Amino acid sequence: MFKRIKGQTQVIKLLQNAILHERISHAYLFHGSDGVGKFISALYFGMALNCQSEDKEKPCGVCASCHKFLFLEHPDLLYVFPTTNLKLSTEGEIKDNEALAQYKAYIGNKLESPWQDFYFDGSTEIRKESISLLIKRLELSMHEGKYRVLIIENADAMNSATANAFLKTLEEPPKNTVIILITERLPKLLPTIISRCQPVYFKPLSQKVIREILMEQFEVVGFAAKSAARICGGNLKAAIRIAREDHHSAREKAFEFLQLAAQGDTLQFLDQSAKTRETIDGTRDLIAHLGGIINDLAVLPFAAQEITNLDKSEYLGQLASEELSEKVPDFLLKLDDYTRKLAGNVNPALLQLNLFISLRKLLLAK
Repeated sequence: MFKRIKGQTQVIKLLQNAILHERISHAYLFHGSDGVGKFISALYFGMALNCQSEDKEKPCGVCASCHKFLFLEHPDLLYVFPTTNLKLSTEGEIKDNEALAQYKAYIGNKLESPWQDFYFDGSTEIRKESISLLIKRLELSMHEGKYRVLIIENADAMNSATANAFLKTLEEPPKNTVIILITERLPKLLPTIISRCQPVYFKPLSQKVIREILMEQFEVVGFAAKSAARICGGNLKAAIRIAREDHHSAREKAFEFLQLAAQGDTLQFLDQSAKTRETIDGTRDLIAHLGGIINDLAVLPFAAQEITNLDKSEYLGQLASEELSEKVPDFLLKLDDYTRKLAGNVNPALLQLNLFISLRKLLLAK
């Protein structure tokens, strides 16, 4: 099943060699940008360590152990991620009904549509009470696996108190326990956490890999796959969302946004915004499409056939100029900054207003 993970050959080889030569580290740190295969690689690694198949190629994906891992139901798989306050009992039961419903919804989303980001109602973190309960569970005997596997997703969401409470366990976990921390924000982890793990870097996926995955696994047609692969920034999750979820509508919204900015029609933009409930995912996709469009404006004067939005070349030609091309790199950096801000508690509508003003300045500058 490792073959299903595209674009991370070096990582998969490292994990397979660790299994083959029985040199399993007690703790790994999977780091890299979002949507590049960190979680699925961690899950498959845990599956491989516990796979019951006698074949050399593990995990098999069909044995009882693999099946339980795929559904996040294996008794020796512990999965921790940032949540709202679950108000855990000493036995680990979630006492808050609303929090329990959101917790189950997060797991359901992870199983059914992992390319969709899930947002809890309220601020999230990995809380000290969750880590304390986890430590108690690690002290218990294993159930049926060869290895107990602990996956901590978005490990940077541990505050200092939580991270420090976890340090001793991370340094000296129980026998046959493998801990895998996952993060997109490596600098936010305590150096003491990083130093106790074997780092494994996941590089951004190439456009070619993303295009192939979209076409082969998600039946996305050529143009949509090519466009999504170009504008997603190496993030497969973003590419799938852009390609599958009304790609045409999202792209058209980006062009409408562009047109209003090019006309300097702020009042019309504000009127439309007032009628729309902006979401984080929608804003992220808008930024992604605008990035592709603005890049086309830079490329068009020099290589018209290389642009992504070929069907819009006539309109883009009215806006493109060599002078604009020189300003595009700085604007694309600004788009990257807007995308990073979406990871925080930023109001999507307010961010879109700032984006509109920045785009208007770019297009109307003399």
